[in-house]
Amino acid sequence: FPYRLRRRKGPGRPPPQRSGPDENAEEIKTNLEQYDLYLGKTDVKGPGIIITVADADLSGGLRGDSYTSIVHDEDLVEIVNALKNAGAEAISINGERITNTTAITCIGNVVKINGEKVGSPFEIKAIGLTAKLYGSLTMPYGYIDILKRDGVQVTIEQVEKDTIVIPKFNGVYKLEYAKDIEQ
Repeated sequence: FPYRLRRRKGPGRPPPQRSGPDENAEEIKTNLEQYDLYLGKTDVKGPGIIITVADADLSGGLRGDSYTSIVHDEDLVEIVNALKNAGAEAISINGERITNTTAITCIGNVVKINGEKVGSPFEIKAIGLTAKLYGSLTMPYGYIDILKRDGVQVTIEQVEKDTIVIPKFNGVYKLEYAKDIEQ
């Protein structure tokens, strides 16, 4: 258009109100910060547990099957799932933040997490109610118990103070098939 439509000024019409910054800006900012927190896009700290899982020490000879003496991707997935089921609010493995899109896969003698190669020993940090997280992993005949019987080295440290720091997720969320209904 070469011209713009203008509102007619006239009696009975109040002048348009000019306001300062958006009144909802603070609420929007708070919501965005909360979403970033839930998506793992911010560094977080809190109480919880630190689990170290390492391949079996084979210096004294093999105690069983060579496959079970090595930490695999499925071992890490089992531990992460147990922590999530126990209410962990944030989890990382060797500094890689675990999110709802994190892939944990085995590639030879290393594991890929969020596309990054990491190797044994694996340091798993989880923030949440310390006693509940610890109890979910140390129950008799639980997954940690099975790993220990296979010779895998496992230690669990409980941290009651807000000293566990879990870094933010540095990857990119990419949805290939899910589309917004509004579009």
